[in-house]
Amino acid sequence: MINFLRKFRQKLLGEKKLSAYLLYGIGEVVLVVIGILIALQVNNWNNQKKERDKESYYLKSIKASIALSQNELDRVISDAALISASADTLFRMLAHQKYGLLQGQLLDSLLFSAADYSRISLNDGGIREILNTGALDIIRDEQIRIALASWDEHIHKIRKFEEETQYQSRNYNKFLDDYVDYSLSELKVPSILIPAKKEDLLLNPKLRNYLGIIANIHSSMHRRYLEEKMALDTLNALIDQHLHK
Repeated sequence: MINFLRKFRQKLLGEKKLSAYLLYGIGEVVLVVIGILIALQVNNWNNQKKERDKESYYLKSIKASIALSQNELDRVISDAALISASADTLFRMLAHQKYGLLQGQLLDSLLFSAADYSRISLNDGGIREILNTGALDIIRDEQIRIALASWDEHIHKIRKFEEETQYQSRNYNKFLDDYVDYSLSELKVPSILIPAKKEDLLLNPKLRNYLGIIANIHSSMHRRYLEEKMALDTLNALIDQHLHK
């Protein structure tokens, strides 16, 4: 084709048809420009396809992380609810002087369930990957970008609450150490509380104070976990909607 055009151009020059040659030259330029534009468009399509493939990879990876994190959130939501309920129940029974009901395994169960604390182990590898690689701009949906950009802030707030629950749990357990004898568990007795110290424990205002704090803070923790679970549900729905466009 190129040889044909070259011979055709030489023929026009040989015949001294200048106007035809100029027209031919313009046609060549137009063809070259069209070729360049087509090449640029094809390259643009290829780049867009690569970006969409990468976006799809990140979003599917994030969905996998969300599924794992939701299972973990279910666990800590249950833990926080149990701790808060145990502390609140024992606090109210002490406040209403229901000492006669606080015997054996019931008392131990409430005391030591309140001594626990919740800490989530999030599986956020997919989210961390896109944040750490700085590829957030590849996500076209603005709501998804905003949700991912605020991930670290959410986790930071949860961790601050968890640190407080752990701190209170540590202090509460130290307080209980003076009233329990763990060796009693080997004797298969109903309670590991030191019998001679049980009354002193139940009448000690420090116990009620600890229980009140633990009940409140784990109630707040439970609420935060629920909010995070709903936020992840929303993010998951947005990703599904975006992937199926």
